[in-house]
Amino acid sequence: MKQSRYRWDQGWRVRMLGLLVFLLSIMVALGFELRLTFGSLKDVQDRADLTRKRVVDMEKVTGAFAEMTSAVRGYIMSGNETFLQPYYSASAQVDALLIGLNAAAEGDSEQVSRIRQIQGLVDTWRTDVSEKEITARRQGSPNAGMLVVNGTGLNFIGEIKNSASAYIGGEQSKLRDELERSARATDNFVRITWISVGGAAVLALAGFVVFARSITRGTGALAAAAGRIAAGERAVAVDSTLEGELREVAEAFSAMSMTLAAQEEELQAQQEELIAQNEELLAQQEELQARTEALERQDMKVRRLNRIGDKLIGTLEIADVCSLILDEYLELYKGTGGLMLVGDQHSELLTVQTERWLSPQWPGTKLKPAGPLARCVERQEVVVVRYPDVSHQVETWQGALPVMQEIYIPLVHGGRVAGVALVVHSEGLAIPEEAEALWSSVARQAAVALVAAIGHGEVRKGLQALQEQAAQVEELNAQLEEERDRASAQLDIYLSIVSTMRPGAWLTDTAGNLLVVNATFQEFFGEIPVPANLEAVLTRMAKHLPPGDPFISGVRSLVQSIDRAGGGTIQLTNGYVLQWSSAPVGRGNGLVGRLFTFQDVTELAKLDRLKSEFVNTVSHELRTPLTSIMGYLSLVMNEQVGPLEPQQKEFLAVVKRNTDRLSNLINDLLDVQRIEAGRMPLQCRPVQLADVVTHVAETFRVQAEAKGLAYKVEVDPTGIPLISADPDRLTQIASNLVSNAVKYTREGQVRVAVQQDHLSVQLIVEDSGVGVAPADQKRIFEKFFRADNKYAREAGGTGLGLSIVKMLVEEHGGHIKVESELGKGSRFIVSFPLVLDSPGAD
Repeated sequence: MKQSRYRWDQGWRVRMLGLLVFLLSIMVALGFELRLTFGSLKDVQDRADLTRKRVVDMEKVTGAFAEMTSAVRGYIMSGNETFLQPYYSASAQVDALLIGLNAAAEGDSEQVSRIRQIQGLVDTWRTDVSEKEITARRQGSPNAGMLVVNGTGLNFIGEIKNSASAYIGGEQSKLRDELERSARATDNFVRITWISVGGAAVLALAGFVVFARSITRGTGALAAAAGRIAAGERAVAVDSTLEGELREVAEAFSAMSMTLAAQEEELQAQQEELIAQNEELLAQQEELQARTEALERQDMKVRRLNRIGDKLIGTLEIADVCSLILDEYLELYKGTGGLMLVGDQHSELLTVQTERWLSPQWPGTKLKPAGPLARCVERQEVVVVRYPDVSHQVETWQGALPVMQEIYIPLVHGGRVAGVALVVHSEGLAIPEEAEALWSSVARQAAVALVAAIGHGEVRKGLQALQEQAAQVEELNAQLEEERDRASAQLDIYLSIVSTMRPGAWLTDTAGNLLVVNATFQEFFGEIPVPANLEAVLTRMAKHLPPGDPFISGVRSLVQSIDRAGGGTIQLTNGYVLQWSSAPVGRGNGLVGRLFTFQDVTELAKLDRLKSEFVNTVSHELRTPLTSIMGYLSLVMNEQVGPLEPQQKEFLAVVKRNTDRLSNLINDLLDVQRIEAGRMPLQCRPVQLADVVTHVAETFRVQAEAKGLAYKVEVDPTGIPLISADPDRLTQIASNLVSNAVKYTREGQVRVAVQQDHLSVQLIVEDSGVGVAPADQKRIFEKFFRADNKYAREAGGTGLGLSIVKMLVEEHGGHIKVESELGKGSRFIVSFPLVLDSPGAD
C-alpha cells in the first residue's frame, strides 16, 4: 500500500486555530474579573460610608454626654432650672444615638458589648451622680457638687471616653480592613491582567516556535541517534512519530543498535562470572583472618585481667583502690580525664573519691544521681553521652575543659552499685573494641576490691569514732561540773540584784518557774509564795488585770522563746499603770532564765491621756474646715468657677500640696490617738502575709519604676505559714514601709521580701537610699521625729508613719527593727508570731 505524504500546512492551521480560541477565552475571563472587581469596590465603599456614620454618631454621644455634665455643673453652681433643659434633651439624644448604634452593630459582639458598657456607665452616672447632685442642690445641701468634681464623677467621664474611644477604634480598624481588601482586589486585577497579556504573548511566540520545530525535529532526531550509537550506547530507539523516508532510516538505526546491544550483553555475562569466582576466594581469606584476630583479642583479654587482679590484690585502702580502678579505665578507654565515685550505704549520694587530670577540688564532692549518672546507677550498665558542641565543660586544674564525650561505668556487687567510674574525652572518639569486650570483666573485679576497701574503711572509722566519743564524754563531764558551779554563783548574784531593785522585778528560770520577786512587785500584784510555777504566778497576776488582757499570753510566748526580748504597758485594776519589759538573763550555757521589770508610770499615763485628748480635739476641729477648703479648692483648680491664669494655677498647686500634707498629718494623728486609746481594735484572723505584701508592693511598682529604681519583690507564699493578724492593719504597715523606701531612694534599688524565721514570719523592706545615722536610729520610731538631712526635708512627711507602724506591729505581738548606714540605705525587719497549728509551723 502506498504511503501518503505528510502535509505541513495542515498541522499549522490546527495550531493557529487552537491558539486563537485560547486567546479569546483569556479576553472573556478578563472581562468577568473586571466586573467582579468593580462590584467588590462598590461594596467596600458602601461599608466604609456606614462605618464613618457610626464613628460620627459615637462622637455625637460623647459630645452630648459632655453637654449633660456641663449642664449639671451649671445648675449646681447657679441653681437656675434653665440649665436642666439642655441636660434632659442631651440625655434623650444620648439614648437615641446608643439605640441606633446598638442596632447597627448587631452581629458584632465586641462592639455591641462596648455600646452596652457606655449605656450602663451613662445610666449609672445619671443615677449615682447627676440625679443625686440635682436633688442635693434643690434641697440646699452644702455638699452639692462634690460628686461631680471629685473622683466619682470624673471616673465616670474618663471610663465613658475610654469606651467610646475603644468603639471608634474598632470601627476605624474595620474601615482600614475594608480599604485594605479593596486595595488588594485592585492589585489582583492589575496583576491578573498583566499575567494574561503576557501569557497570550508567550503562547503566540510558542506557536511560531512549535511550527519551526516541527520541520527540523525529524532530522535532528536522526542525527542525535547516530551520535549516541557512535558514542557506544546500545538499544537506541528513534522517535516513532517520523514519517516517510525519515522513518525508514530511523528503523535501520534501531535495528543496528539492537544487534550491538545483544553482543555487548553476552560479553558482560562472561565478565560477571569471573568476578564471582574471585569474590569467593577473597571471602575465604577474610574468614581465616577474622579467626586469627579473635584468638589474639581473647589472649590479650586474659593477660589484661590477670594484670588488673595482681594490682588490686593486697591493698585495702579505699584511696589506693579507687586510684588503681580509675587509672585502669582511663587507659582502657583512652580518656582525657576522669573521676571515681563511691556509693554511700545510707543514702543515694555518690562521693568523688579520686580524680585524674581534673580539678583537685573534686575529691570529697557529694553528687546526687541525675541525668546520665542516674541512668547508669538505675540500669547498672555503661552509659555513653556525646555532646554535639563544646558548650559542655568540666573543671580541671588548668581551667574549664571542653567535653565532647562522657562514659559512666558502674561497679556492681551483690545487686548494688558500689561505685561509678567516669571517663571524659575532649574529642568525640569511638569507644575501643577492647574496652567494649573487657568492661564487664574489669568491673566485676573492681567492684569486689572496692566493696572490700569500703568495708575496711567503715570498720576503721567505727573504731576511731568510739575513741573520739569516749574522749568527748570525759570532756563534757568536766565542763558540766564547771558550768554547774558557775551557774550557781551567777544565780546568787542575780537573786541579790532582783531583791534590791526599785522597780518591780520577777526572775524566772528557763522553764518560767518563779525564782524570786521583790517587794515592789508584791505591792503591784500581791504576795506570791516562792517557789511557784509559771501558771500559778500568771493566775495570781491575772486577778489584777482586766479580763482578756494580752499580757498573760505575751508572757507565755516570751518564756517559750527564751532568746527574745519584749515589753509594753499594762493597767491594773487597782489603778496602777505599769511599763514592763522582759529580757533573757545570761547567754549560751550560762543562761539563767528571764527577768521581768515593772516601772510605775501612772502619773505619766495621766499626762499622756490629757495630751491625747487635746490632740484628738484639735484634729477633729481642724478636719471640718479643712474638708471645706479642699472641696472648694478642687472646684477652683478644675476651673469650675472660671478660667485660671498660669501663675494662679501655680499658687493653687502649692496650696493643694500643703492641704494634702495637713490632711495626712491629721489622719496620722487620729490613727495614733485611736491606737493609744484602744479604739482601733484588731480584727485578727489567720492571714497569709505574702498575699497582703504582694498586693501592696504592686501598688508602688509604677512609682518606683518612674524614678528609675530596680524594684524587686521576693514574695513566694509556698511554705510560708499563716499569722494571726488584721489584714487592713497589715496593709497599712506594709504601705508605710514600702512608701518610705521608694520616697527616700534617689537611685539604686528597693527590695520587698517575706520569709520564715523559726517561730515568726518576717517582712523585709530594704533600699539603697539616704539611710539613717546611728544616733537617729534610736529615735526613728518616735512620734514626729524626722532625720535631719536635706533629702528627707525635700521628700516631706508627717514624722508619724514609722511610729504608727511600730504601734500596729506591737499590737499584733510582733516587733520591728532597723539596720541602716548613712548614705547606703536602710533595712526594716518586721517579725510576726505565726499560728503554731498552721501548715509549715514548727
